[in-house]
Amino acid sequence: MKIKRLIIENFKSIEQIELIEPNPFTVFVGPNGSGKSNIFEALEFINYSRTVDDGLLLNDIFGGIDNFINRKATTDRLYFSFECKFETFDSSYKRFFNAETNRNPDVGGQGFGAKIYNDGQLVGEKHADSSSHNYHSFSSDNPLALADFNLFFKKFSRLFVGKNQYQKINGTSDARLSLSALNLEKVLGRLLNDSAITSEFNEWLSLFIPSFDKVEIVRNKLTGEDTLLYYDQFYDRPFSRELISDGTFNILALLTAVYQSEEPQFLCIEEPENGLHPQVLMTLVDFFRKQCEEKGHYIWLNTHSESLVRCLTTEEIVLVNKREGATQIRQIKDRNLYDMPTDEAWLTGALGGGLPW
Repeated sequence: MKIKRLIIENFKSIEQIELIEPNPFTVFVGPNGSGKSNIFEALEFINYSRTVDDGLLLNDIFGGIDNFINRKATTDRLYFSFECKFETFDSSYKRFFNAETNRNPDVGGQGFGAKIYNDGQLVGEKHADSSSHNYHSFSSDNPLALADFNLFFKKFSRLFVGKNQYQKINGTSDARLSLSALNLEKVLGRLLNDSAITSEFNEWLSLFIPSFDKVEIVRNKLTGEDTLLYYDQFYDRPFSRELISDGTFNILALLTAVYQSEEPQFLCIEEPENGLHPQVLMTLVDFFRKQCEEKGHYIWLNTHSESLVRCLTTEEIVLVNKREGATQIRQIKDRNLYDMPTDEAWLTGALGGGLPW
């Protein structure tokens, strides 16, 4: 599946942004406070909205309407919209997702409604009951288009390693990492049961951490608690999760996120550079590119690190800036930098956006 176009409007600092045929490996580059995280959170909202059956609970998960709807939205009818045009085999689809709520309960009731369109035609609708606030199931005259939409977001994950305060719901399963990787032991333990994945996982870890020997997850038979043990070549005893560096934990989480599914994923990873040496970042970028090419993943990052930007091509960069309170983005595909390093072009303003002042 390929994204042909993506539009988000009316979410937090985003009034409207549009991406045209974004690269599977894409990095959103911009200063602090420009709204990079809001782009990923908007996609996270879409993912939760597919599975959360209570409209008011969805509202609460994201901190309330006044916190996630753009401040310039009208006060009588608030909305957040998402449009994505996919290219699947020989067909093209256009998706709108409208999550609407009304301050006036006499206009449409409370909670949220959702609609999905395919080339302008309504193919799925879901609305909240005004008394129970529970969603009715999607009804659809085009189940193929609706399934296409759900399939794309079924493998969506947003990751911000170590940032527990941003986690909406604590993940406890071994299926995929939670936002802050709180359940790393469970997911990594499942992966390490596969010898082929373990071999490839360890091979990449050896490139990131030269003294790496092995990693294992040990389960307490009495409590069922999983413990991460990290082994270094120069020490006889392993290190627990509490004793390894933030950078090492970050690398373990990033690799686990990529390997958590053999099927194509849509991963949005925030500030992957945290705790990592610039040389490691170069290897990490190569790793992400390779996984996108070989396994069909979409891996999107955001960053304000010049070391990471230095590793990128213009096809992989989306500039993010904020003007008059509104997040704006700009793709720079086919931009000729005349041998200027991408980080220098960004920091000097040669790319025309994203300056930190």
